[in-house]
Amino acid sequence: MQKTSAEILFDNKQIVPKEFNKVADKYDFATSMSQGYQEDLNRSGQLLQLKGDELVLDVCCGTGKSTLSFLDNIKTGKVICIDNSEGMLAVAAQKFSRQIEEGKVEISLQDAMHLNYAPNSVDAIFMAYGLRNMPDYEKCIENLHRILKPGGQLIIHDYSLSDTWYAKPLWATLGYGFIVPFCTIVSGSANIYMYLIKSVLYFLNPTQVVSLLKKKGFTNVSIHQHPSWRRIFFHSFRAVKQ
Repeated sequence: MQKTSAEILFDNKQIVPKEFNKVADKYDFATSMSQGYQEDLNRSGQLLQLKGDELVLDVCCGTGKSTLSFLDNIKTGKVICIDNSEGMLAVAAQKFSRQIEEGKVEISLQDAMHLNYAPNSVDAIFMAYGLRNMPDYEKCIENLHRILKPGGQLIIHDYSLSDTWYAKPLWATLGYGFIVPFCTIVSGSANIYMYLIKSVLYFLNPTQVVSLLKKKGFTNVSIHQHPSWRRIFFHSFRAVKQ
């Protein structure tokens, strides 16, 4: 049987950024229709206990909605917005044009699996909706751990379905019944949203994310839920490098 486009994306996550290019100009509008999207990001952004002078990487930043969740807490420090989708970064660059001129924000086209930073050089990393899209979860976390300074913070914000029997059926119903049709109408492309639903169904549950972070050397690992119905589907994780 011939594979669907979403299945091809799932099997070859290297090409996912190119699919995001197709929806970049409509991505902010589509996500603005998702209840609590920015509020949940803001909640996760505040888990970063920033003093204001840090170097923070926003890995898989997309259009920069994740950056907005903590940008106001950066005073003399700097945020590097990293993504592997040129289209998404173009939207972010326009959004943060003033901060880029001021040197507060930098835009960087990079593969999150191969970040070009020295060991022990970064104060904090924020990664929203990114780990799930990595071809190798363990290698990705190893690389993030490598570049963080001792005492550095990592925040993972992602779809991670609760350890309950009904989480996957509920997600599949919501995803295929509403998210895919609605976002296809808004963006004109179904592939990335079909991929989204499948990638969430096969992603790590919260307990597995915690285990992975601890396995790769992080300490003080904590899980943070989000309000209302979203507590079943979304979780944030805070971890510290020793």
